[in-house]
Amino acid sequence: MKLEPKMKLLKHKRTKIIATLGPACADEDSIRQMIQKGVNMFRLNMSHGEHAEHYASYQMIRNIAAACEKHIAVLVDLCGPKIRTGTFKNNQILLVKGDGVTITMRDVEGKPGLIPSQYKSLAYDVAVGQRIFLADGVMELVVEKVEGTEVYCRVLQGGMLSNHKGINLPDSVVSAPSMTEKDYDDAMFAVGLGVDFLALSFVRHVDDIHLLRAWLEQQGSNIGIIAKIERPEALDDACAIIEAADAIMVARGDLGVELPPEQVPITQDMLIKEARKQCKPVIVATQVLESMIEHARPTRAEATDIFHSVSSSADAIMLSGETAVGHYPVKAVEMMARVIINAEAYLWHQGAFCSAAVKGKAHQSALPFGNAVARSTSLLSRDLMVHGIVVLSESGWTTVTVSSERPEAPILAVTSSEETCRRMSLIWGVIPVLAEVEDMGNHVALAKRLVQTYSLAKKGDPILLVQGFHRDEANNCPSIMVLKV
Repeated sequence: MKLEPKMKLLKHKRTKIIATLGPACADEDSIRQMIQKGVNMFRLNMSHGEHAEHYASYQMIRNIAAACEKHIAVLVDLCGPKIRTGTFKNNQILLVKGDGVTITMRDVEGKPGLIPSQYKSLAYDVAVGQRIFLADGVMELVVEKVEGTEVYCRVLQGGMLSNHKGINLPDSVVSAPSMTEKDYDDAMFAVGLGVDFLALSFVRHVDDIHLLRAWLEQQGSNIGIIAKIERPEALDDACAIIEAADAIMVARGDLGVELPPEQVPITQDMLIKEARKQCKPVIVATQVLESMIEHARPTRAEATDIFHSVSSSADAIMLSGETAVGHYPVKAVEMMARVIINAEAYLWHQGAFCSAAVKGKAHQSALPFGNAVARSTSLLSRDLMVHGIVVLSESGWTTVTVSSERPEAPILAVTSSEETCRRMSLIWGVIPVLAEVEDMGNHVALAKRLVQTYSLAKKGDPILLVQGFHRDEANNCPSIMVLKV
């Protein structure tokens, strides 16, 4: 039997693309091209750049998205506590395996044998015998003694250490809060801009989410919170964190340093499954197309990594340095979209969509009402071979609930709220549609018109119309209508 990897592609990609803005792409032409190639959300990284630069980028995104008639979300990614090295004389030092080296909290220039730390509580957080990783885990130290502001270490794995490299403390309980003074300043800036999501770094406990939520409420803001899962402690409280957040990000950079490498893909899969179970979008991030920072083509392993994220049903995949500082930002987006579209075509032809509903295990107890109706929607989309699912959703909750069961048909998510419309651009399989309030009254006519406008169905084709989900199960009143266009 011949194996044929080429097959008919789906008309709409289901997995969303997030691109980070930076010096390589913060211009009108690049932003326009990236939107045309498939970007659904842009990330403004507060670890780099000034507010004035981010303001200019934000305005460009909004203006270009409007001109392209696309609903594009904007994410502001907060820095969190900076646990980094300081600067060195000649910008770098060599760490040799077996040598002793001191990490100091003093404000000094580094030199051979002395590493300055920007994180002033490091000496209080570490203990003898604990490991310290440097530069994304490339170098490893072990603590031998702590005295005052000095942490005396032995080099277990050496290398060249340069300015401002990350410090990871996998064996320590880090005392720094998730939100620093700079983060509050950046969050206030984001509130003023009117961005769609805030990504909270260094999340360890559900209380980190509650604190940011309470602060946003004090500012009169309902910006969506994305919890970045990048610390091992977050896994101990993962279910509660997912429940409290509006979405999660599997931040594989720091997580991959803190955890053994063999556990990272398993952790990613487990987080995706739990997020889907709770009807929360999940983003996979870090080193997705890392080689495309320098090269015009990705490695085969990177393409396979994207395929794995797609087949695991992640809602979105994020590009970081690939677009922010890489030589080929637009090509990176285009390559990401190509791999996603081909992966989804393969999975669709394999019957992998709505597989959870089809292959669902017997339940020991009844499913929550909303989840059961969402699963029924997914099954109907397959059994009736519908050409589109129209979801009416003011808050976006009906949309994310239906999407969580990964139906075979595209989802037209209709709302009269521009804010909700942009946020729904993060959700798997969703085409956000902004409708006039008066049009929302005649649901049936609106649904039939929209599926034809978006070329999903023609006269006589079956479609589904879904509405009525609510975050509070007591107020759930969902309905599914089967219509003929």
